[in-house]
Amino acid sequence: MASAPRHILVVGLGNYTHPRTRHNVGMMVVDSIAQRFNAPWSKKGAWQAEVATATTTITLKRRIPASRNPPAAVAAADTTLPVPVPRKKEQFELTTLELTLTLLKSLQLMNVSGTSVSRAARDLGIPVTDILVIHDDLERDVGKISFKNEGSANGHNGIKSCMKSLGTQHFKRLRVGIGRPPTASRSSKAVADFVLGRFKQQEIEQLEQLVYEKAGDEIIRVTTSPTVPMKR
Repeated sequence: MASAPRHILVVGLGNYTHPRTRHNVGMMVVDSIAQRFNAPWSKKGAWQAEVATATTTITLKRRIPASRNPPAAVAAADTTLPVPVPRKKEQFELTTLELTLTLLKSLQLMNVSGTSVSRAARDLGIPVTDILVIHDDLERDVGKISFKNEGSANGHNGIKSCMKSLGTQHFKRLRVGIGRPPTASRSSKAVADFVLGRFKQQEIEQLEQLVYEKAGDEIIRVTTSPTVPMKR
């Protein structure tokens, strides 16, 4: 059994002019996904973005609704009363889904990158519920990832821009930990210097082992599962 095709917009946030910096980890993750699917990047002037498209077919396990397989009451030969039918175990079916991922990296600065996202979503006819934005997270160790279904920007300017351009906070996010500044200071300058700094080689290796290998699978999971819990 085949499900209706799905089209997901996957956005990697960052500053295009500052490659391989901590603030650009979202772009680094979508680069790894494009490489996994052998999807070439091309520039889309109308969106002010680089775009790659990947298509894959996945198999899903779906629960069969009880209404599709109701237990029939059977009457005994010597009575008109129905004989209870033992409750059946939950039944499942396998279904295939054709999934298209449009990967996007805005060519604009982080704090205005949301316009690229909204233009792409509009032109592709993708609802906000099928948008997933990948961004850096100061509150988690390097390589730790966390899914968020919706909610506030938590101070992230790229997410703020997406919320403003889309007119809603109801879009999915995948947060990738980049660690914290080495000093106790959380001044705006200390944070800016840290997020705009380049990853150390050891951190790059952590991203390759902990994030790149599973980011694509995690994105497919959270965008196709009917019920994915939100992690704060």
